[in-house]
Formats: sequence, structure tokens, C-alpha cells
Amino acid sequence: MSAHARAVPKVLLSCLLFCLAAAAAAPASAGVLYLMGGGYSDTNSDLFVNGLRRATGKDTGFTPNINSTSNCSSNWATTTCPRIAVVTAASADYATGADAFANDLLTSSGAVSKRGYANLFQTHGFSPRHITAHVDNAGTHAYSGNAAGDANIAIINQADVVFFSGGDQSRIARSFMKGDGSDTPLAAALRARWANGSGAIVIAGDSAGNHILNVTMHGAGISYGYLYFGADLQAKTVATSNPFGDTREGSTSLRYYDNGATLKGLGFLPTTLLSDTHFDSRSGRLGRLIAAQRALGITQGFGVDEDTGFLVDPSTQTGKVFGSGTVIISDTAAASVSSGSYYKVSGVRVSLLSAGDSYSYASKTITSTKAAISSRYYSGYYDSADIFAANETSKTLTRVVDQSASYNVGSAPAPRYTSNPKYPTSAPTIKVRFTRDASTRGWYGGGKYTVSKVLVDVY
Repeated sequence: MSAHARAVPKVLLSCLLFCLAAAAAAPASAGVLYLMGGGYSDTNSDLFVNGLRRATGKDTGFTPNINSTSNCSSNWATTTCPRIAVVTAASADYATGADAFANDLLTSSGAVSKRGYANLFQTHGFSPRHITAHVDNAGTHAYSGNAAGDANIAIINQADVVFFSGGDQSRIARSFMKGDGSDTPLAAALRARWANGSGAIVIAGDSAGNHILNVTMHGAGISYGYLYFGADLQAKTVATSNPFGDTREGSTSLRYYDNGATLKGLGFLPTTLLSDTHFDSRSGRLGRLIAAQRALGITQGFGVDEDTGFLVDPSTQTGKVFGSGTVIISDTAAASVSSGSYYKVSGVRVSLLSAGDSYSYASKTITSTKAAISSRYYSGYYDSADIFAANETSKTLTRVVDQSASYNVGSAPAPRYTSNPKYPTSAPTIKVRFTRDASTRGWYGGGKYTVSKVLVDVY
């Protein structure tokens, strides 16, 4: 029997998703954003069909055959499927990106281990085309007045979805922007579609493609490093973003490997928000996100986990979760910073959403159809010995709303590397406290949790 097979009345958390004043202040756009956290499953229909495909408004009831790579016509003038422009500019070069678009990855026995983007999107009912601009050809492929560049701009102007794939986010910046951070004609075409294009557009990004949608993106490094170096990230320009990392002490230093850098993004996500990816399945990035919010002066952060999408609608200032993982919300608006040898902060509010949950970033409220937790299942507490290890932040957040104890403490010891560069032996163990108080709420259903406003302190 499930740990939560108990009689709890099903309660709908009803809340105001947005207020008229907030909606009036929302940035004008003709579309929505789909933030994906990376590490997706090729067969995750909730992620690709319920989330991305339906966001286009062209999901007409046709159910794609997940085993077919020819669900949709390639003729964009006649296809009834959503037309998706796939940007592989995060790849090392055009040849690598073209291969990722056109070819499946195969096992040694010839079985498909990972779909190429063309076949992936066909299996989920899209008609895909490739945007060919990359760091090695952007001088022509991102500009008008030549066949390749004109073709890419035409694809952008016709697409229902523009999807940025994963890889290196600085390569996307260098492919779509000039060295001074201004738009190439290709980026300008996308911006025009977003601002006042004919009909709605969905701009989606997976992993690095998610990061590029920020006004200013952060990257490289780990949670411990961001905190250890005091939320002091190096600001890079597009012209100086190769390599993308904190190079102030060189590209073989501890700062370069474990601290981070910031870089101008394409800026489709509202300026008040910051998105991060691979958030908890690969390693705990809560410390990284909180520190990046401090560095950039942004009070609301979205940590999108792997195999998960977060559909953000700037017109209503809401987001909805799709896929198998979670979205963690970090709100530092009421936080206070303490002086010290590393970044210490108290009063952060952290929430956790799972599939079906919605969030208003205007009113900072959650809507969930799961059952409210009215009695605690676990006795005692859960203190993590390595809070930034995979899934430890999510486990700690969900336990604190479903246990008798009101708080958990996670430890973040300094990483111990076998070769240089290394942390000094005096490097501190950073603590993260998760507290359930009067503002905290928890829900559970279908094997998943929703958590609202846990108080988090880093000390």
C-alpha cells in the first residue's frame, strides 16, 4: 500500500491567478514560453503533446502515433500540424547541429537510443524544419541577403514554435547576437514575431535553450561554488563569452570550474524572472539559483527539473507544469543577506510544483488539484548529509510538509576533488535549513507532491 493511501478529502487550492493591475503591467507579446529542464524522455507525451503541442492552439484532436516518424506533412503551406523551427545553435558547429536534427542515435545493435529532433517532433505530431545558424556560419546564416540566411528568416516567420535545443548557451548567444549583444537579423525576426507577429508563437527552450530565453542568463558552476564565492558571478559579453565561465583567475582555476558567469540572453522571459535547468535530478541547483538571483537582482527564480516543462504565459503572468519532474520556485523578495566569508541568506521562500500545478508569478500563489495534507505521515525529521546531491532538495522540501518535525537541515560539504584545482581544507560546510511555518502548505496525490512557501535559510 502507498505511504499516502489514507483518507484525505480532495481539496482544490483555489486562488486568484492574476489581478487586473498585474495583467495590465505584463509585457506585450503574441505568444507563450515553454521552459524545459533538459534530460527529457523521447516518449513523454505530457511534456511534448499536452504541454508544447497544445500550447500552439493547433492541437486539433489528432493523436500522434508515437512509433511513427511521419505523422505530419513537411509542406508548411498545407500541414495541419504545428510547424516547429528547431534551433541547434547550442551545438559545437553546423555539422554537429545538422546531425542532431536529422539523425537518431543508435545502439551498437542498431536500435534507436535517442531520436534526432526531426524524428522526435514527428512522433509527437509536429512538422519540423531546421534553423541552420551556428557559431561557425552565423555571419551568413543569421543574416539576410543570402540564400541560407533568408531561408532561416522565412522559417522563423512561418513557425508556430521556435525550439532552442540544449548544449552550450553561449553558442546560441554568439549565433543569434552580434558581439555587442545586439540582434542579428535572424534574432530580430524572432523578436518581431514575439512582439507583434501575425498569430501567437510559442518560444521553447530545453536546457541551454531554456537559459537563452532569460534577459540575462547565468551558467557554469555548481551550487556550492556559487555560495562559496559569495554570489559574485563574472559578467561576460557576447564577444568575450568563449569560454563561458568565471575566467577572472584563468580557465584552469577553481573559480572557473565551480563559480559561474552571466551573459545577455534573448530576453523573452520577463525581466522579473530567472530560469535554471537540470534542477534536481542531476544535482541540486537551489544554491546556484538563489545566488544567481542575488547577483542579478531578480527575486523570482524557476528551477525546471529534467523531463519537465513549464509553460509561461506573460499575458496572464502564470506558469503550468508538464512532464515527470518538478519546478522549484525561489522567491527572495523578503530575504536578507548576512555578511560572511560565503553567501549567507535568510528568509527565502521556496515552493515545489509537479505536473498539473499552476503558479501565478504576479500573486505568488499556487493552484493544485492534489489533496491537502491534513496529517503528517512521517515522524521525526530528514536531515540531508549532501543537500546539493541529486534529488535531495526535492526530498527535503516534500518531507518538511509531511513530517512531524517543523524543519530539516541539509549540509553542503565542500566538494573533494582528486586533482587540482581543489577547495582548501578550511572550506566550510554550508548549511541549508528548510522550515514549515504558518505560510507553508503541502498537497499530495498520484504519487506527487506540491509544496508552497517553505522558509529557507542558507548559513
